[in-house]
Amino acid sequence: MPKNVSPELYNKYKHQVLEMSPAIQYYEGTEARRESSSLSDQEIAERLGLDIEDVTEIRCIAEIDLLPSDTWHRSANWKWEKTRESFEKRRPAPPGGGKGQF
Repeated sequence: MPKNVSPELYNKYKHQVLEMSPAIQYYEGTEARRESSSLSDQEIAERLGLDIEDVTEIRCIAEIDLLPSDTWHRSANWKWEKTRESFEKRRPAPPGGGKGQF
């Protein structure tokens, strides 16, 4: 079960955890470069004196926080539109081509 970290712990370590983490993420509108040592969550935990579960939770939340807030809405709208298009392509044509019938 995921471990919840306090806001105080998160705010204290989020920048350090992101700087040490292995991922270099490029988000639309935001770029987060991590050019430091690229450590695993376990290595980060050892260096900062935290539990590995705390580091993992801090990293995951901090990476989500990097996204601009409207990204979630645009992503959901894009997925909905792609799903609608897919269903329309699969929908069988009505008998007689649909002409002259109600």
